[in-house]
Amino acid sequence: MNEFWQERARREMIGRRSTDPAWGYRVGAAPGAESTALASLGLLATGSEGSAQADRRIAEESAGWLAALQRGDGSVPATPDPAMPGWTTPHALLLWCGLAGFRTHRQRACDWLLGRKGVPIPTTPANRGVLGHDATLIGWPWIDGTHSWLEPTALAILALAREGLGHHPRVRQGVSLILDRAIPSGGWNYGNKAVFGRVLRPQPGPTGIALLALTGRVDRSPATTAAVDYLRATLPTLRAAVSLGWGVLGLRAHGACPAAAQSWLAEAYAQCTGRPDATLGLAVLLLAAGAGTLDLISPSTGPQRTTDHGPRTN
Repeated sequence: MNEFWQERARREMIGRRSTDPAWGYRVGAAPGAESTALASLGLLATGSEGSAQADRRIAEESAGWLAALQRGDGSVPATPDPAMPGWTTPHALLLWCGLAGFRTHRQRACDWLLGRKGVPIPTTPANRGVLGHDATLIGWPWIDGTHSWLEPTALAILALAREGLGHHPRVRQGVSLILDRAIPSGGWNYGNKAVFGRVLRPQPGPTGIALLALTGRVDRSPATTAAVDYLRATLPTLRAAVSLGWGVLGLRAHGACPAAAQSWLAEAYAQCTGRPDATLGLAVLLLAAGAGTLDLISPSTGPQRTTDHGPRTN
């Protein structure tokens, strides 16, 4: 099983595509930007020399679908419904960058991301002690007009860094936000680290995504060291595909992934294969296993610019 699960997962993933060159979260559902981008990246990351041409064709078709979905302001909605929020813009940007094309779409997506800001919350006598983090730090929200959250901030950092904007002030403040939200015992929750004075429990998925965003920026710090220790203690008994996949990627990005992780991923695949709602899980498992994944999404491998974002030409 360990030896062949990736190829089986790849075939299953390709078979799940809808009539559009895109994937829904479940078989037969409307296509989504997140599942489409991550499925395409998973195929690119796990392909062999013999499948490279077919993988790229599929990824380019999906990237074109995402380009057609992009709105005039540069955002990419989560589904074709124009009322949906644009939190999936970083996913599309990562795929476009991985294909080294779609320059105009990438520039518009970067411009939109750099213009999105989570709403800060000033500290007042009424909320002092309620919030467990520095609520004045600005990252990225799930939905415009709301507070910054961990995962959209980390994903925006990943995508912008791949575009060479890793030193932009917005990215630097986003990194500060991630570090501020770290749970003292190790890892990250989805947003807060404590509420009403009670420390929250870390979660493996957000922890892995946060570690990916910090790669090449904060590789050795109390926060990253504690997060790595948390994942190494938690993942051996975890088989939830999305959480395990992001957790393994976080460990890989920091050079701390044990060899046993391939067995964990194979066992997680065995539990989710054939399930109609498993598209996202399969995509993240392929990303976690792929030899080429970090070359596609890691901010430390993207071309870095020394100047702030400005106009670019195709």
